Parts: sequence; structure tokens; C-alpha cells
Amino acid sequence: MRKSVFAVVVCALTAWSADAYAQVQSVQLIPFGGYRWGGGMSSIAGVREFDTQDTWAYGVALDAEMAHNSAVEIYYSHFSGDWDAILTAGGKLSGTLSRDDIMVNGIWYARPANPSVRPYFTAGLGASIYSGEQASATGHFAWNLGAGLRKDVNEKVGIRVDGRWLPTWFDTGSSVWCDPYFGCYPTTTGEFYDQFELTAGLVIKLR
Repeated sequence: MRKSVFAVVVCALTAWSADAYAQVQSVQLIPFGGYRWGGGMSSIAGVREFDTQDTWAYGVALDAEMAHNSAVEIYYSHFSGDWDAILTAGGKLSGTLSRDDIMVNGIWYARPANPSVRPYFTAGLGASIYSGEQASATGHFAWNLGAGLRKDVNEKVGIRVDGRWLPTWFDTGSSVWCDPYFGCYPTTTGEFYDQFELTAGLVIKLR
């Protein structure tokens, strides 16, 4: 599992072209930690209610600041929490769910690089890898939206605080869709597994 995550991160890093690297103004390593909540679902077949415990999350990001008050970010975050499911037929199940998020994000700063405090907006695409105690790891397309504040303490170190919404779509059932041109055909139904994250990070400037 960890080896797979590492391999994806390495592939994302090598995807940067030489031309893009030449435009990089600064490279920063950002370890972070915080709290994640959310993760309820109500459309799983045979399950009346599914909920994930709110708990801590942590990760690391590698940022490359570009021109025009923007940055490209390779983002990794890990979450592991208990879950509870109330079955439609009665009874209750529980276990532990782990989620590893690997994203490529864009960051846009609202102010030039000169002010020491800069608000920013971020959005990105990637994959979420889910695993459990008695289930093999599965990957799902994922994306995130967020905003935060960054303060540069000096030329080498800074801090940032941000909040993110990290939804993942899950197929939870099936139905039949009909239209007047192509008739009826089976389709899947589902819902978003929504989680929210609030973290603080240490900005270490490598270049």
C-alpha cells in the first residue's frame, strides 16, 4: 500500500517538464497536520446509515511557486478513522477506514509575494486510495477545493493554515434510465463521500 502511494508520488514529480522547472521561482516542502471530519453516506445498499469518525489527519506537500502569484503543488494526506454502519435489516457493523489522498493542486495567491501574509485559493485533482481491515485497497478519482492563509516568517521558513473540501464519488447501487431516443438501459447510482480538513503546515523553503 505505502509502496504504491510512493510510486504515484514519484511519477507525479517526474511529470514536470524541464521548461516548467525553469519557470519555478521557489521550491518548498510543507509537512502539515490537522483535523478531518465528515464522511457519512446514506445510499449504500443494505445500509441505512454509514458514518466515519472525525479524527486527525496529516501529510506533506511539495510546492513550486511560479510567476503571477501562483504555485503548483504535489499533495499527499493520510486519514485513518473508525466507521459505524447501521444495517437496514437491523444490527450494526464497525471497523477502521484508511484514506490516502494524492493530488496535483493549483494555488493562486490573492496578493503579490511582497506582503508577509497572503490569502490563497487552491483546487486540484487526483486519487483517493481507500483500505480497511478486511478489504483490499481501492482507488477512486477525487478532487479538492480549499482556501487558506500563508505567512512568511523569514526567507527560509513560513507557516500556513488552510481548509479543504475533499469529495469522492462512490457507486452504491443501480437503476434503470430511460429516454425517448435510446430506450431504457441500466445505470449506476451513488453519492459523494464528503470530508473536510483543517490543517496547519510548516513551510520549509528548499530553493
